[in-house]
Amino acid sequence: MKLLIADDNPVWRKLIEAAVTPWGYDVVVAENGRQALAELQSEDPPRMALLDWQMPDIEGVEICSRIKRDPEHPFTYVILLTSRDGEEDMIAGLDAGADDYLTKPIVAALLKSRLAAAKRIVEAVPPVQWTKPQVDGFEIDRIIGKGAFATVWRAKHIATGRMAAIKIVRADLATDTVFNRFAREIQVMRKMDHPGIAAIYASHLERDFAYYAMELIDGHSLGHYVSKKNPKATRIIEMIALICDALDHAHRQNIIHRDIKPSNVMVTDAGQPKLVDFGLSKSMFQSSNDSSSTTTVDGAVLGTPLFMSPEQARADSESVDHRSDLYAVATMLFLFLLREHPHGATSMGREETMEMIATTEARRATSINPKFNPQLDEILAKCLATDPDERYQTAGEMAQVLRQFLDDRAAARAE
Repeated sequence: MKLLIADDNPVWRKLIEAAVTPWGYDVVVAENGRQALAELQSEDPPRMALLDWQMPDIEGVEICSRIKRDPEHPFTYVILLTSRDGEEDMIAGLDAGADDYLTKPIVAALLKSRLAAAKRIVEAVPPVQWTKPQVDGFEIDRIIGKGAFATVWRAKHIATGRMAAIKIVRADLATDTVFNRFAREIQVMRKMDHPGIAAIYASHLERDFAYYAMELIDGHSLGHYVSKKNPKATRIIEMIALICDALDHAHRQNIIHRDIKPSNVMVTDAGQPKLVDFGLSKSMFQSSNDSSSTTTVDGAVLGTPLFMSPEQARADSESVDHRSDLYAVATMLFLFLLREHPHGATSMGREETMEMIATTEARRATSINPKFNPQLDEILAKCLATDPDERYQTAGEMAQVLRQFLDDRAAARAE
């Protein structure tokens, strides 16, 4: 079986290659992230990969995230290699889709056993896509998404003819943490009843088979929508206000999303943005002794670095609340309008991005574009305040302010 070893350190690369070659693997090596990604995207990609977390050009954790998000990519078992052994780093790697995690220096016997286990799993998974499932009451059409532990299928509800997206967890691969998070995602989504949040239709939760069926959104992510449609600034602001409406509903159910980003907002063909993926959400009123959420998980740096609030980037779990979601929404708006990140972190690695957000003030929009509307500049500055107390205090308030700005702008033009 073909195995990719990707590490920019030639000593580690040669040591690992020398260790695994006698075990019968067809070894290919990469000296940096771009070479590794090219190997994994080739016509005959490795089915197993050892990826160093930090590499030039593209980090191993980012490569893992990319191939796991790609529904057309064959299942690849990814083991991340890193010298960092903190629990928050392990969680970040697994959240990126990694199947396993090893810290350096690597013990040869441990690596051999991990690779053997990985090989058994890979051999049980079809190389192109997972076997089409059978779900009572639904007619499964085709796969539309695939990650390390779950697949998403386009399906039709037989009784009503309504189309749905069914997310199914592979119980044989899912850890207890993944399964518990999936169960919480179902619990959270069942609380929602808002046109701006994808609705859940049905669910089943048993350790050997777990799924939920949700509204199928025929459209694209918000990022794709903005990139391809190139909407006017006023239209972008209108959509951000609609996202705030959906968040306000979630927050009123005492739910914080914690991973607001363009790929977690889908836009229907009619132009309605809908929030999806509440997998990292948590209760705003989590009790300290609640067994459903451990200190390790709550204290970890969960989420996507570019859209983190300063308190998230600092892993200050006590300060992360609904206002952290508002910071992420404002970051999206800033990026869409200015094509720049508030902290200038667009091309940085994960750790550098978090450090920048945690330790620096967000830039003013007018510092990037002196002709930027001063009223909107003030709105963004308030949304992106380092201190949550200085931001708008609710998503509803933020939506109202954005709509008032649009009304004032329209009135000024009419004069």
